[in-house]
Formats: sequence, C-alpha cells, structure tokens
Amino acid sequence: MLLEGSKTCRVCGDKGGTCVDRISIFDFLSPEEKSMVLSKSIHKFYRKGEVIFSPGEDGSNLYIINHGEVKISKFSSAGKEQILHILKEGDFLGEHSLFGNETLKNYAEAMRNTALCMIRGDDLKALILLHPEMGLKFLEKYAKKNLEALDLVESIGLYDAGQRLAKYILDESDRTGSNEITLRYSKGILSNLIGTSQETLSRRLTTLQDSGIIRLEGQRGITILDREALEDML
Repeated sequence: MLLEGSKTCRVCGDKGGTCVDRISIFDFLSPEEKSMVLSKSIHKFYRKGEVIFSPGEDGSNLYIINHGEVKISKFSSAGKEQILHILKEGDFLGEHSLFGNETLKNYAEAMRNTALCMIRGDDLKALILLHPEMGLKFLEKYAKKNLEALDLVESIGLYDAGQRLAKYILDESDRTGSNEITLRYSKGILSNLIGTSQETLSRRLTTLQDSGIIRLEGQRGITILDREALEDML
C-alpha cells in the first residue's frame, strides 16, 4: 500500500492525528512545517513477515515507524540470524546509510502489521539545518540505538547464556521499575536477542525458578524473588 503526497495519512489507523504528529523528532516543527513533511512523505504499509529492506539496497531514505514493530537483523554465512534491534512506534531505521551515503547493511522485517513514514534524505537534512534542535533529538535516539547494539555485543562476548538471561531480566526490571515483569517477546525472539537457543532459554528459566531466584507466571510473566542472586551472576 503506497500513498504519495497525501496530507491525510490513511495508514495512520484510528489513533487520530498524523504520523508526523506522533513522532518525537518532529516535535519542534510548526504545523505548517509538519504539513510540508507529510506532503513530501511516502506512507507504506507492511504486513507481518514482509521484508522492508535488505542488504545492498539504496539507503537514501529514512523510515519512521508510525505504528507496528520492526525487526532489524543480520544473517551469518551459515544462515543464522542475529537480531540487532526491535523497533516500535516513533523509532526510525535506515539512518546509518542515509548519512554515510552507503547501501543498507541489515534486514528489516515487519514483526506485525506495520505502517511506515518514509522521508527522502535530502528533505530531512534540509529540515535539520533549519531546526538544529531537531537534529539533537535525532542524535539522541541514534545514540541510544548504538548503545543498545554495543551492549548486545558486550553481553554476547563477556557472558554465558545464563548470565545474559539474568542481565535481561534485571534490565527489564529496571526499565519498568518493578520486580514483576512481562516478557515483551516470544521465547523464540528472546532467545535470539540474548544469543542462545530456545531450548537453552527454557532450561535456564526453569533453573532460576528451581533455585528460588524467580517465579514464572504463565507464558511470559516473571517475578524476581532474589534480586541479589541475579546480580551476583554478573
């Protein structure tokens, strides 16, 4: 589904407003400037499992998630996938190639039905020159993504599967401010994120529960019973 030059974004769903209104990097723009961005944008809808872009494709556009969820990943020569990021509403993708004049390096796939706002790189750069504060917001989100990627590399290099799981549980607890957390992803996705197999993940969760460190609640619920024991694993 592709709509060009539309001032009413029909892929925005029933949330009200437009995709530009709901994306934080555009908060500094006036209503007129937001309308200009919207008129220059291309709005695309991807169904769950559809590939948004692949390595080697042109990287001259920025993709911003209006609603939905996108997986960014790489594949080894043996065909093994490593998930690098899972992006949600308000996040963007394609920025590495946009500013480096390079082709795209990763795969992007819709994890559920997803609407994207695609903006030409030249238009975005012109806006940033007019609104430096917008550039700072862009850099803030860009830096956060890079730190997450570095954290992933560090975890895989320094920790074993049990330690990576403990770190993930602690990070989720810190993010939500609670010892009762709900896993955001399926065990298949989570095992990929922490660099292990789904079977190993299930065994490690059971071991933590049998040791009295956590309590499993249904399919995705986890209650931390002994936070200090989790921290001692790292």
